[in-house]
Amino acid sequence: MNKQIKGYMKNRRNRAQKGFSLIELVIVIVILGLLAATAIPRFLNVTDDAEDASVDGVSGGLATAVGFVRAQWEVDGRRNDSVVLDGTRTYMDERFGFPTGSPESGVGNTDATTMTNVTCQEVFNAVLQNAPRNVQINQDARKQRYVVSVIGNIGGTGTAITGEQVPGLDVCVYHLIASLKLDPTTGVANPQPNLTTAGAKGVTYNPGTGQVVSFSNDL
Repeated sequence: MNKQIKGYMKNRRNRAQKGFSLIELVIVIVILGLLAATAIPRFLNVTDDAEDASVDGVSGGLATAVGFVRAQWEVDGRRNDSVVLDGTRTYMDERFGFPTGSPESGVGNTDATTMTNVTCQEVFNAVLQNAPRNVQINQDARKQRYVVSVIGNIGGTGTAITGEQVPGLDVCVYHLIASLKLDPTTGVANPQPNLTTAGAKGVTYNPGTGQVVSFSNDL
């Protein structure tokens, strides 16, 4: 009887030491592959949703801030080319009353048809209470969140407070860096993004109409 028990225990130990069979390993690999195929797209969707939420948040904040500046301009009696809001001076085109720059660079731009990368960046930093980290489009964008650029003469026509139609408005563009490709050496966006760049996301601002719009060029 003892011999039978010992033999049974020996057989159990031998079976336990054999490990997984080839079929069992294949089944495990297939299951892991199926899980990965299901989880990765969901993770990518979560990332896209987070980027979209970030862009929409900045867009809403910028639109609200632009509205505050315009309201202060109205309160001050219009016709003035700058206002002071929360201790920060913001310049504007007195024909429209929307931000066009700040004294930060010493330019003091007051024309919605002569915007530059610099003045678009000034607007972003001046009107937002806590603007996301940003650089101009030709600068190292590593460790930043947005790159700033201007696209000239694509903003259509604005209506001045006198009723005059003013053509050739510029548009400021704030690209979300996470949606761009950066040169690994210089950190500059490459290729230089525009409003049609595949996969790019961001916000546009028209200083002649005050319109703020978020965009997403999904792949």
